Amino acid sequence: MRDAESVAVIGLFLFAAGSILYLASELFLPIFLALFLSVILYPAVRTMKSVGLPDWLGALAVLAGLIGTGAFALFQLTEPAGYWLDELPAMLRKLEREFWGLRHSIEQASEATEKIKNMADNGGGNDARVVVRGPSMLEQLASYTWLTFAQMAITLGLLYMLLAQGRKTVRALVRRVSDRTRFVAFMNAVQEKFSTYVRSLTAINLAVGVLTALAMFAIGLPNPAIWGVLAFFLNFLPFVGPFAMIAVLTLAGFASFETPLQIAAAPAAFAMINAIECYAVTPVVMGRKMTLNPILVFLSMLFWTWCWGMPGAFLAAPIAVFGKLAYDFAAGNKTGGTICPAGR
Repeated sequence: MRDAESVAVIGLFLFAAGSILYLASELFLPIFLALFLSVILYPAVRTMKSVGLPDWLGALAVLAGLIGTGAFALFQLTEPAGYWLDELPAMLRKLEREFWGLRHSIEQASEATEKIKNMADNGGGNDARVVVRGPSMLEQLASYTWLTFAQMAITLGLLYMLLAQGRKTVRALVRRVSDRTRFVAFMNAVQEKFSTYVRSLTAINLAVGVLTALAMFAIGLPNPAIWGVLAFFLNFLPFVGPFAMIAVLTLAGFASFETPLQIAAAPAAFAMINAIECYAVTPVVMGRKMTLNPILVFLSMLFWTWCWGMPGAFLAAPIAVFGKLAYDFAAGNKTGGTICPAGR
């Protein structure tokens, strides 16, 4: 009976927590992003600390480097992105010519559906209808842009505080915990394994991005740098990212080449790079003991994508990793470290 009550309480807690995370996504998303970035960037602050720089100055330097790198990357990628946006209408026209037969069948089905709908509307008489006008697309875009800038400001501000004051905050927290030894062991184990996972995954995805850019350059696909950057980011998405990259490269091949062999070259090259990464590089770098259950990773991605959209999809695997590490430690398995999502 007590077991059933415990399961019910845990279920209600998880339901309430998920609802809060979804409803207050504008608040929680910047917090989780700042925590994730602090794990990646804190080793740089610690290195600066070892050469004599205080934490606040090291955090400021790291944050300035992050913002500068992001601004430089956006500036460099603006022209290639504009090129592909300009090419988009021609790409769609080419695809329309290639798949004209399928489009014609869809149009016939749509026309038949529209005729049936008109017959039903005419048979029901002329009803007066009131249409409530919602916000225009421009108003929605402006609202979304301001929200994005606000979340970026919150993320960067919290990231600076975590990098500059994280060490002092943890020490103050430890002094308030009754079982300090176990708490310190938990923090050290999770921080070490989680930071190892994040840095290793980032390095692997960076290599995938560089190799993708070089492959697209060799094939002759325009603007290879933008494909490398896209491959780097999409490879953080388990399961979905590589398939999305293959689909995008296929469309780019349709827009840039004429023969089927040339069109297939770009997605085939990336598929080969991804296969080598998944089945040769990642198992060697991460190790078999650092493998998460693919079902757990997939469910985590579904949940966090539902909560926070695309940023949640990027954070899904790291959050699952942290949860698994915390569970392993709480269960007494201090040496276990299942932290690399399988099936990527």
